Amino acid sequence: MPDFFTLYLVVLLLNLSHCIIWGLIVFRYPDLRAARYWLAGSALNAAGGVLLSVQGEVAHIALTVGANTLVVLGFYLNMCGVRRFHGAAMRWKLVVTLICISSLVMVGTFNTWYGRNPMYTTAQALPLFLTAIFLVRNYRRELGAIVSSSALIAGGLAHGTIAVGNTLILTGLAPEMNMRSAASIDLLVFLFAGVVWNFGFLLSSVDELRAEVERLVNEDDLTGLASRRLFLNRLSTECAAVGQNSVFSLMLFDLDRFKSINDKHGHAAGDAALKHAAEIIRLQLQQKDVFARLGGDEFALLLPRTDVERASAVARNIVSALMEAPLIWRGIQIPVAASIGIAPAQGPAVNAETLMEAADNALYETKRRGRNGYTFANSAHRGRLPPAQHFVIEIPHTEVALAAG
Repeated sequence: MPDFFTLYLVVLLLNLSHCIIWGLIVFRYPDLRAARYWLAGSALNAAGGVLLSVQGEVAHIALTVGANTLVVLGFYLNMCGVRRFHGAAMRWKLVVTLICISSLVMVGTFNTWYGRNPMYTTAQALPLFLTAIFLVRNYRRELGAIVSSSALIAGGLAHGTIAVGNTLILTGLAPEMNMRSAASIDLLVFLFAGVVWNFGFLLSSVDELRAEVERLVNEDDLTGLASRRLFLNRLSTECAAVGQNSVFSLMLFDLDRFKSINDKHGHAAGDAALKHAAEIIRLQLQQKDVFARLGGDEFALLLPRTDVERASAVARNIVSALMEAPLIWRGIQIPVAASIGIAPAQGPAVNAETLMEAADNALYETKRRGRNGYTFANSAHRGRLPPAQHFVIEIPHTEVALAAG
């Protein structure tokens, strides 16, 4: 069985490796704030390992209590990092209180090895169990949380076993029990658990970063709508799944006279108009509908299981809602309107590219006939499409200055 000096040295080296990993992650991903707590926790654990290695086999109260307090603080910082990662409150007052209590108890029990050891192991196990409980209660289905909580529980149980054994010796229930070999095994288990729970933290971070990348790819950063890429994927999926008796509708539209808003009021006003229109239109839709910004002032809407009647109603609601809710920009009331083209689809062998072309042609027909309305694609764009239909609401495109106050 390796001596404690060797084990403490291994603790030091492992925590230094954790410091390197979390340090690189903090440098590469500065927005991942939780990694800073995990880096600090590993650094404190490494500092505790240095102090414990320096004292060797002879315990000194300042070194022993100080080193173990650093280790305990490091575990609480790991807990704070987990809470920060998941957006939970930090609970600093509780952390400070528990650390102070742990340090005082360790000082008070220092003169008896079998007395102080249960305090050390209990003080270190407590933040592990608190962190595991938080993860299990709130995030037990996430892979990183599963790995981390399992390792935290294993480490806490290993320490708990030693605490119970030393308590039995201290109380005289098992005075002949020798815990030194068991303590070495506990430390080895604890080392392994530490590697695993740090891997779990890393796994959670990777999943979070991957989710952020997917969000950036699939979500328009200005309006929060689906991106062009996501929309086209969903449209292709819908086309592949449509059957002989199923139907859906594709809607393309852009904002009328959008260039004049940018030219007269600047691009900030144009961005505000896009966000305003997106929010107004979103309120007219159902949860199953897929609403996306394709680029510029171009939008697309996929209406699953939607026939011509509902598509017409949705388009009419969109046009009317935009007319009734002009954009208010720096005291100016700016009308925002949309021209819409609709391509219904029914039956097998529906082609996404053909539908997009049909809806786009219908959109430009709306613009040709006066804007601020909607047009259905005509029968020239596949035999299943209905005859051309058009609906326009005429409104004056004037800007009204609002009275102050």
